[in-house]
Amino acid sequence: MTGRGPRGERGEQADKIVAAARRSFATRGYAATSLRSVAQEAGVDPGLVNYYFRTKTGLLEEVMQPPKAFGAAVAAAAEQPMDRRGHAFVQATLNLWEDPVSAETLRSIILTAAQEPAALQRLRQLFSELVLAVVSHSLPDTERNLRASLIATQIVGMVMNRYIWQVGTIATLPASSVADLLAPTIQHYLTDPLPSTLGNNGQSPD
Repeated sequence: MTGRGPRGERGEQADKIVAAARRSFATRGYAATSLRSVAQEAGVDPGLVNYYFRTKTGLLEEVMQPPKAFGAAVAAAAEQPMDRRGHAFVQATLNLWEDPVSAETLRSIILTAAQEPAALQRLRQLFSELVLAVVSHSLPDTERNLRASLIATQIVGMVMNRYIWQVGTIATLPASSVADLLAPTIQHYLTDPLPSTLGNNGQSPD
């Protein structure tokens, strides 16, 4: 007998709902997805969606959670010596995207964020926090934020071209080659002095 509520199969049923919501949000869009359609695709009673997630906003928040391995991978990269941190961060990102399970979750997060402002804001916050974790905490906040933004341009660009759009040679290179090519740029943004034209606070002078 299959469970309908919190006993026995809560984890399995909730996981089915979240997986169905990820697919629907990414392909149909957030606005066009109903809780009933998610329940139908997940093969569960519609009441369970409301029971576990309360609202569509609550379900969206769950969908936007990255794989548990994501935070752990970034944390491990952030613990590397600064002179090796750039390569470690690129390699951690590639490892996550090369794994089919985590890649499916990350892809759905990006595609959902492309269609829904609330999801995009959550993604911005999440990525900012994770990238900032890699940048030296001893730096002034303005410089840390600028360096994190520069790193994000490279990481997001690589992810979009290699895994989402699959455009150009970057989409077919071995992951190890991508890491070797991209890591020096990330390391540059992590440790090299910023241009003097930015001033002492990491911002362009007036």
